[in-house]
Amino acid sequence: MKISHSLLQALQRLLGKENVQTDELSLQLNSYDCSQSRHRPDAVVKVTDAAVLPDLVRLLAQAKVPFIARAAATNHAGSCAAVQGGVVINVNALDQIYQIHPQQGYADVAPGVVTAQLQAQLQPLGFFYAPDPASEAVCTLGGNLAQNASGARCMKYGNTADNTLQADLVTPQGYCLSLRHDAPGPDWLGLLAGSEGTLGLIQKMRIKILPQPKQVKTFLTTFDSLENAVQTVSDLAAQGLIPRCVEAMDQTTTRAVEDFAHAGYPTEAQALLILELDGTRQQIARDEKLLQALCQARGCQSFTAAQNEEEREKLWRGRRAAYSAMAALAPSVAVGDGTVPRSELAQTLRQVRRILDRYGVRASLLFHAGDGNFHPQIIFDSRNKEQTHRVSKALQEILKACIDHGGTLSGEHGVGIEKRAVMAYQYSRETLHLMGQIKKALDPDNLANPGKILPVGLEGKVTLQAENHPEVLRLAGEIKRRAGQREKIRVTGTRTQWKTATAADVSARSLNRILDIDKTNYTATVQAGVKVQELLLALKQQGVYAPLPPDYPGTLGGLISQKRCPQLTPCLTGLQVIVPNGDIIDYGGKLMKNAAGYNLCRLFTGACGTLGLITHVTFKIYAKPVEAQLLPWVWPTRENDPWLRAVQDRLDPQHLFLVEENA
Repeated sequence: MKISHSLLQALQRLLGKENVQTDELSLQLNSYDCSQSRHRPDAVVKVTDAAVLPDLVRLLAQAKVPFIARAAATNHAGSCAAVQGGVVINVNALDQIYQIHPQQGYADVAPGVVTAQLQAQLQPLGFFYAPDPASEAVCTLGGNLAQNASGARCMKYGNTADNTLQADLVTPQGYCLSLRHDAPGPDWLGLLAGSEGTLGLIQKMRIKILPQPKQVKTFLTTFDSLENAVQTVSDLAAQGLIPRCVEAMDQTTTRAVEDFAHAGYPTEAQALLILELDGTRQQIARDEKLLQALCQARGCQSFTAAQNEEEREKLWRGRRAAYSAMAALAPSVAVGDGTVPRSELAQTLRQVRRILDRYGVRASLLFHAGDGNFHPQIIFDSRNKEQTHRVSKALQEILKACIDHGGTLSGEHGVGIEKRAVMAYQYSRETLHLMGQIKKALDPDNLANPGKILPVGLEGKVTLQAENHPEVLRLAGEIKRRAGQREKIRVTGTRTQWKTATAADVSARSLNRILDIDKTNYTATVQAGVKVQELLLALKQQGVYAPLPPDYPGTLGGLISQKRCPQLTPCLTGLQVIVPNGDIIDYGGKLMKNAAGYNLCRLFTGACGTLGLITHVTFKIYAKPVEAQLLPWVWPTRENDPWLRAVQDRLDPQHLFLVEENA
């Protein structure tokens, strides 16, 4: 694609001539990120004032020119490469921290703020921002949200989506939306997180900040095998111990880090864990005893604590230097990002090592082990085509191995270009079709970072009907039949909101079984028709808890559809839903995090049954009681929510699922 002369002139008038670049050097410098992808844009524009973003996007939309947001470009999947040419919008200059409100617990920031820059501003105030990606010294907050980054503290504090309260977005058409988790309707902010810039440009963010814990204590423990180290992590979860951080490294990593950063890691050990506890002195003392006992039960060789802040920071400096340490050993590093249920880590690891050996490539293995998220870092020379091909094949097989073990191809790095083909291995054709429909609904001209996430020319795996519950198949057939006959459909549960039954009702109340309470991965899988009060009792009998309000009289599906419990939404890790054409959609599972494609849990949370019928969900459970708040029910309206209107029109063009609140 070539940028027309008239468009270039319009861009120069809007941004200033010095901020519109078409010279070859600028185009080449903006053609890559930390992946192996290389795609040259047609122009690069630098934005120094966030207020011009709507006008900028409208100019590009009118000319049907694709655009790609770019800041630090630290992602590893080709997410900000200009696959179809177009204009790279550089937002690095949007690095203002507008306001910090410690008493209210939030900060207002521009998308180009570097994560470590914010942490430095918060530290003297006694606060911190929970997500801590290893690249925090260079990565930006807008990029963190676009990828839904997390880091070492994710096990306890969640990912970027969980720590973002609001995002002001410029849509692909150039109009402005303010997205919040607590707004009526679907959790659009949760859907935006991890969408890799394919749904618009982030203009401003309000992020959650937390008081610094009273005490933090960091431990280094070594093992004779990486399998024993990661198995210890499953043991922690099974005991309900949630450390602030749990990081694992193999010997290849520790030796590279020692040569590069001199972090004080014992290089003779086959594996090590960095574990961190926070809280009161009494809490840490109690948890330390359990932590040490669990490590010793798995045959740890040493268990030592950092004696002061300098020693603690030295341990973390080594972890953050892992990528740079491997990069010092070869011209290129390819980073994987698979996630599996914690119980599958050890078995998946053994398979990963067999894959690496089969392809004859060298890699370090390091993990956000508390979340089952691991990053194989394969070193090679990208100038060697044969070697590069082997590395690419090895990474694809590793990701497929993660999926085979109930996992996902990405925990935080996203899909970008380089993992698109594996999306067809992870998801069914129906689920991929739904994700494609979301993109078409919200970006009909395919201008916002096109060519990312969704596979090209691949339909996805075929879901066997035998894999689904007979009642789910019956309900899907009923919805498909009604769609064919253009009959109206109203999704109901136990009718705690709808007081009368009608012939149009379709209900999940016959799906009333608790399918699984997993105290190793700390998840539960429950059919949507189970009553919340019955579910709470069943969980308590198993000695586990979930953020469910005891005064809610209806079903789990109804609670989620109405988005009445804000503490539950971030705990949802998987769901099955029947959409208006009768397709059965499966997403997620026993995963602590999943950055592969659009987060469908967030799409159906708050949709009040207007986008489909939830049949079952998987969510996190806990060893101790957790807060649960029941909010008033607010019906989402098409008139006040342009994204809901667009997605409904795409998924349900006959408006069969559109039912007014008082119908």
